Amino acid sequence: MNESRLLDANINRAAEGLRVLEDIARFAFDRQELSAELRGLRHTVRDLFKGRENSLLAARNAADDVGKTTSGQSASDQRRNLRDTAQANFKRVQEAARTLEEVLKAQGEYAAGKRLEQLRFQLYELEPRFLPLFQRTLPAGIYGILGEKFSLGRSNADVAQQMTDAGVRIIQYREKLKDKSIRAIYEECLSIRRITADAGALFIINDYAEIALMVGADGVHQGQDDLPVSELRRIAPGLLIGCSTHSPEQAEQAVRDGADYIGVGPIFSTQTKEDVCAPVGLNYLDYVAKNIHIPFVAIGGIKRETLPQVLAHGAKTVCLVTEIIGAEDIGQRVREIQQIMAAAQP
Repeated sequence: MNESRLLDANINRAAEGLRVLEDIARFAFDRQELSAELRGLRHTVRDLFKGRENSLLAARNAADDVGKTTSGQSASDQRRNLRDTAQANFKRVQEAARTLEEVLKAQGEYAAGKRLEQLRFQLYELEPRFLPLFQRTLPAGIYGILGEKFSLGRSNADVAQQMTDAGVRIIQYREKLKDKSIRAIYEECLSIRRITADAGALFIINDYAEIALMVGADGVHQGQDDLPVSELRRIAPGLLIGCSTHSPEQAEQAVRDGADYIGVGPIFSTQTKEDVCAPVGLNYLDYVAKNIHIPFVAIGGIKRETLPQVLAHGAKTVCLVTEIIGAEDIGQRVREIQQIMAAAQP
């Protein structure tokens, strides 16, 4: 039995997988801290076997590897995108680390085996921090919110269709259980998911994380009294998570909790949401634009006549609820707003 050959193969698997992840973090996302963390883990693997390079190299026999004929036939080798590549390499490194750990412990090298065990658990923690990098981010432009109460008798699906036909690329569903049954909400979301998917638009559901997961929505939006962002991330690591904020403290906490974007508002007085807090004004918008590094959407009481002012204070993504869904001609209204936004660009 050649244990050195077993070690050599898995050292290379682990180090190569870590290098792939390190390069993705470095070159695809410019994430220096993640790249450095992965580089440190790669060096840890190599350093644990320093001084044994010659014996490991002597044990290598790639030409006669009996696994060569089957490795290329596995469905797990297929990749649809770079996210699949990253996820596959996390699994590759975790599995290689487990093999190294077990072999070292069997050889009586308990301390080295425990260090590989620690490295494996570091990777388990790193994976859910890394993979959200591949999520679709909040684009600039109009952030559309649905609400039948303000839609002149039109259904949410009809309004979503008209908005996406006019070029809106973010649609949020926002209905309450006091107005609709959970089954009705689910079925509406199924329809709107199909509409947004056909248009290539983001579909975000307010509050109902379970429905967002069931219908394949892109994200979920939470208020200050809803589920904590950090806990929601644990059950929905692939969702874009937004959080409403009304103060610098709340914005900073949302960033710490791992929100992908925040809502900033209400900028002005609004009647489209019950139990809403007092307007936060443009000063808070200024603070977010200067100090918060994640995307944000300005929301609350914004009209066409006040939109240039909001844009001048740093907003790039804006929500005008009744201005759009309460318009007789939704397409025309969207085009008017898009013209205002285009004119505000430097």
